Amino acid sequence: MRRLFPLVSLGIFVVVVLVVAFTALPDRNGGGGDSGDKSDARDRAEREPTQVERKVLAISIDGLNPDALAKLGPAKTPNIHRLIDEGASTLNARTAYEKNITLPNHTGMVTSDPINADDGGHGVTWNVGDPSKSISKNEESVFTVAHEAGLSTGVFVTKQKFELWQRAWEDDIDLYVPIDDHDELVPEAAEDLADERRDLTFVHLSLPDAAGHASGGMSPEYLEAVEESDAQVGEFLDVIDADPGLTKELDVILTADHGFKSGITNHSEKVYENYRIPFIVWGPDAGAGTDLYELNADDYRDPGEDRPDYEGPQPVRNADLGNLALDLLGLGPIETSDIGKKQTLDVK
Repeated sequence: MRRLFPLVSLGIFVVVVLVVAFTALPDRNGGGGDSGDKSDARDRAEREPTQVERKVLAISIDGLNPDALAKLGPAKTPNIHRLIDEGASTLNARTAYEKNITLPNHTGMVTSDPINADDGGHGVTWNVGDPSKSISKNEESVFTVAHEAGLSTGVFVTKQKFELWQRAWEDDIDLYVPIDDHDELVPEAAEDLADERRDLTFVHLSLPDAAGHASGGMSPEYLEAVEESDAQVGEFLDVIDADPGLTKELDVILTADHGFKSGITNHSEKVYENYRIPFIVWGPDAGAGTDLYELNADDYRDPGEDRPDYEGPQPVRNADLGNLALDLLGLGPIETSDIGKKQTLDVK
């Protein structure tokens, strides 16, 4: 019996050590964005911001052709020109390669992914509200990463088809506000920015798109819509200017889902005026008056008037928005993303 007792004790000790060791092993399904379902992602350890008190306001102006900014000038679009003059920007960024239409490109902005699901994209190829269709399974977003890090998120949109996002990431978007009327939506979004000071806010403005479809790109009606959009951007800048905390902490990213060719009432054609868009970053983390292609000569290339695919040197794309926003917040990239995942887009 005396000989058996040490052996039993040794056996118990070995079992305990093995149990502890296997318990400490990481979850092999939780570490990658390409396997498991959304509940698996929830099981991952929370991602903590590496910066203190950073915030991002992302604004998409639906259908904004950079030519309109040049034609109207600082006198009629003072707020967007302020962002350009005081921030890092390019007026020669690109839409998704596959399509330059609204819902696919906006979904690319928040997933930092291409469109085609067969190529690892988000899979949103349609451009209408359709409850029977969904984003690719397991697709994460900028809201997913922010939520997992304990940050607050808000989405304000002027088209009802964005309900797709609410269905896909309902648990990750703290406030979702779809209001067609800009006169109601913009003040509500500005008030939320002032009162709630969310860590990540996405705002969709669509007056240029509506005017382009009705009267043609670069028409008087279209240019007036761009002026109105600039004034709406100004409402957000007024909130930021009035709050020393936001002035110190918040960066603005402004881009578009597509341009709008002059005289044409449809932007689906793959022409320069439709696939060229602005990409502007303004705030404490952005260098004043700097060109994004000059800042990122090693990682990005100005495409001129070309429409590059996803092979070879890349232009700045609207889909860079998601991973750039997370980088500014001090967080890592969207695990399921393919665009800007290395977070090398410098803004200063």
